[in-house]
Amino acid sequence: MDEEPLIKADSLLKRYGDKVAVNGISFRVSKGEVFGIVGPNGAGKTTTVNMITGRCIIDGGELHVLGRDAKTHDRSIRKVMGVVSQDDNLDPDLSVYENLLIYSSYFGGTSGKKPGKKPEKRIDELLRFFDLLQYRNYNVMDLSGGMRRRLTIARGLVNEPSILILDEPTTGLDPQARHHTWDRLMQIKDKGITILLTTHYMEEVTKLCDRVMVMHNGTIMAMDAPQRIISTHYPTDVIEIKVNDQNDFSGIVEKLGGYKFRHEFTSKFGLIIPERFDDVLAIQKRLTELYPLSYPLRRPPNLEDAFLAMTGTELRENDI
Repeated sequence: MDEEPLIKADSLLKRYGDKVAVNGISFRVSKGEVFGIVGPNGAGKTTTVNMITGRCIIDGGELHVLGRDAKTHDRSIRKVMGVVSQDDNLDPDLSVYENLLIYSSYFGGTSGKKPGKKPEKRIDELLRFFDLLQYRNYNVMDLSGGMRRRLTIARGLVNEPSILILDEPTTGLDPQARHHTWDRLMQIKDKGITILLTTHYMEEVTKLCDRVMVMHNGTIMAMDAPQRIISTHYPTDVIEIKVNDQNDFSGIVEKLGGYKFRHEFTSKFGLIIPERFDDVLAIQKRLTELYPLSYPLRRPPNLEDAFLAMTGTELRENDI
């Protein structure tokens, strides 16, 4: 018998006045998976997460978290959930250790799944796991941005949650800190904790997520493993070519008669998508001969390409 999903949404609906923010979506999140939600600003992903975490009222449909009705058991659900917001909302007047200790008091001064367990042991476990033990007595403002982010995630794990909700977990971090955070999140997954995250980094989705739900205008455009979404839209390598505008790209496309391909245009580049892999090298060679200054680049397709193809919208860092 299949295990009951930890999050189960059916025809989930949320309105703000006349605007439909989430338009009757249905999805499941299984135990132990990393489930990503991506979409441009206004897509409905933050509203979806807010309904899961009990921050906004559900206007229609059904939502069950850990087998409990989110409409009537939101308080008990929050006790077994860890939530990490995008904002750095650590207390600047407290030390690293004190931030975790105060937060643990919201759960009765015990550590989540083991009632009566002293929080000090759990805090030390988390500080060691996130390489912060030597900074336990530092003021949080003396930490780097990457350290503060790891501390914020550690705080979300104080109560040993079954589900960890992450809103833009690596926004603003440098590449090294971002990869360090990814490594810790994968180790958290290996411990059996289910992770739901929103992000605008498509590389993050590809590296971390077992499945991703692409949202646009309150609806679901796609929901599958990242690589399957990519392969659905792009059967071969693609050829990226730098162009000034769509008219320039249209002129280039007209010179490629004899080949079967699709083409897409964004504000950054034109994309040629051959139907057959055998045509990829031939088209690249032809473009290099005709337009050498446009630097035709053959490359594997990525999730950002698929996202642009589905939504027609570029995903920017401020799309939260």
